Amino acid sequence: MPARQKKALWGWRWVAAMMILAPGLALAQDDVPMRAMKDELRRALSTLQLQKLDKPYFLGYRLDDVTQIHFNAMLGSLTAEQPTHLRLLGVEVRVGDYALDNSNYVSAASFGGGMAGIMGGISQAPLDDNYQQIRRDFWLATDNQYKKALEDLSGKRAALQMRQHTEEPPDFSKESPVVEIQPRRQTETEQEKWKALARDISAVFKSMPELYNSSVELEYRDSYVRYINSEGSSFTRDQPIFKLIIKAQAQASNGLPISDSINLYARTFAELPAESVLIARTQSMAGRILKLRSAASMERYSGPILFEAHAAGEIFLQQFAPGLMAVRAPISDDPRFEAFFPQLMDRLGGRSFVDKIGGPVLPDFLDVSDNPLLADFKGEPLLGSSAIDDDAVKTRATKLVEHGVLKTLLATRVPVRAVPRSTGSRHGWGPAPSNLIVTSSKSSSDEELRKELLRRVKDRGMEYGVVVRRVGGGAAASFMRLASRMTGAGQAGPSLAEVYKVFPDGREELIQGVDIAEMTPAAFKDIVAAGDTTAVYTDEFIPRLGALFSMGLTASSDLPIVSVVTPALLFDDLSLVKTEGPYPNLPISPSPLVK
Repeated sequence: MPARQKKALWGWRWVAAMMILAPGLALAQDDVPMRAMKDELRRALSTLQLQKLDKPYFLGYRLDDVTQIHFNAMLGSLTAEQPTHLRLLGVEVRVGDYALDNSNYVSAASFGGGMAGIMGGISQAPLDDNYQQIRRDFWLATDNQYKKALEDLSGKRAALQMRQHTEEPPDFSKESPVVEIQPRRQTETEQEKWKALARDISAVFKSMPELYNSSVELEYRDSYVRYINSEGSSFTRDQPIFKLIIKAQAQASNGLPISDSINLYARTFAELPAESVLIARTQSMAGRILKLRSAASMERYSGPILFEAHAAGEIFLQQFAPGLMAVRAPISDDPRFEAFFPQLMDRLGGRSFVDKIGGPVLPDFLDVSDNPLLADFKGEPLLGSSAIDDDAVKTRATKLVEHGVLKTLLATRVPVRAVPRSTGSRHGWGPAPSNLIVTSSKSSSDEELRKELLRRVKDRGMEYGVVVRRVGGGAAASFMRLASRMTGAGQAGPSLAEVYKVFPDGREELIQGVDIAEMTPAAFKDIVAAGDTTAVYTDEFIPRLGALFSMGLTASSDLPIVSVVTPALLFDDLSLVKTEGPYPNLPISPSPLVK
């Protein structure tokens, strides 16, 4: 092709690109913080170099505008109202190249500095659209992160020289630039309605003096995210979320703490269930807690357990899903840390299934996929939906498990063995699921599942089987159990909020104080049947420790919201134990609510 035609062709391509990006570029040009970010990133790329050391090959800037309003109510009265407005900026600096850079490395010195050493690229920014101040904040944060990146790259190269050569995947994957500009939504402001809802729900507990603690928390959080990087990607995104938590606590006659909660999430206030529905659910939960105070206990059980659909979603997200994240073990200048890290991940239940790719992790009738492109499932909202992840990579559906065999993992731009590219799954600190869908090619009705449970119980000569209706507590409780396991305290498995003995004649008996003795991802291979109806369970996803070392830290303090669609699951063999004491003493005098 003649030079003149080539020049003309490139000219038309440039014009076409500008026409496609024009709306987003115009919006960004009017956006003072985004303009400050772009100008400072451009300047940093051209000037940032210390002596003859490595220049940055990648820069990423992020700014989160966070508006948050938190209400707390007890017994019909508002007890707390906390509005918050802040900006968080995040800077990611990579030196070296895509094959080997400063990431995936932990020095003993930086790890000893705690979270400040790990998350030094995150700081607060001015609330006003002050162009000069925003640029100055990004300049200082970039300078600090660049110096740390040089130090880490030097330490990493030295650590690699001290060991035998091993073939490692690249430190950062190459992805196509993406521009996605989403206009900012109008912030919801009907606070009086929110307060009234919190008061009305909390008033349910006025007539229940046996409950020694109860509360209703309603939080509205709107995060408007701006992001750009040196590869040409940029996006803006609005992430509103309502979180409603209804909690109640009591004690059995022996002091056993009994608690339960209802955790709900929605993108808008209107999408929360109607007040009448919430009050009915609150009354049902409170009634169940009161029954549990005098319910029978169980010392130990080992045998088949049926998790009904909602409980199956809870247990799947807490105990199995963390293994589906592609997380690398970091290199360190301290060999003891590298040796200890896998053991720590095993203890916390957070080790990646990377070594299991190509092998069975579930029975052959179960499939698992992650689909952030779905907005709902049979009319019920899926809150993990997103078009672009926090690395500015387009999201897509990913088949994770097929006929029980693990096919791949959810990955960020930090490759692991057998997963060289991002799946568009970075949400927050590291990889996270969006909408996990569990499907079964061999489904049974609810009646058939119970018959199968009791058949297996009879074959073992057991008196009864066990049905779990709710695990309870959500992500927060799961995190606290992980923390207790780090210290060696507490049970190895999750506590259960609603558990029943099921007898051959169909009779159910509610039991109190039950924990799963131990549950590892391997236990999911012992699933023997699945239901033919599904439930959607939505909760926050708390990333495991390994995600902290995968670089790509964001300014976001939000935890990813994940929806899980699962059928009921029948496990062939699990062990339950009685909740361990010592228990706190009962209150000395009766509640003032007693009439």
